[in-house]
Amino acid sequence: MNKINFLRFIPIGLNLLLIIWTIIVFPYSKYGDNWAIYPAILIFLIIIGIHLFLIFTEKSKLNFIIYSVIHIGISSIILMYCLMKISKDSL
Repeated sequence: MNKINFLRFIPIGLNLLLIIWTIIVFPYSKYGDNWAIYPAILIFLIIIGIHLFLIFTEKSKLNFIIYSVIHIGISSIILMYCLMKISKDSL
């Protein structure tokens, strides 16, 4: 499999990692624990970075722009939910 083809699926895998991280740390985190929040934010930033990389390296840019907008929109909803569960705070 081509390296770029493999990169196309990493953002989806990172979303799953974010959900797993939330499930693992949720019982142990307290109100406003930064040690549990920062990895979730880092995962989201990596997702955005991979999408930007794919947009600039692929030939069919419009397809990847549409994929990126949809996926980042869904990822931001997942991130907000995970941050609320981890930090025990409503945003």
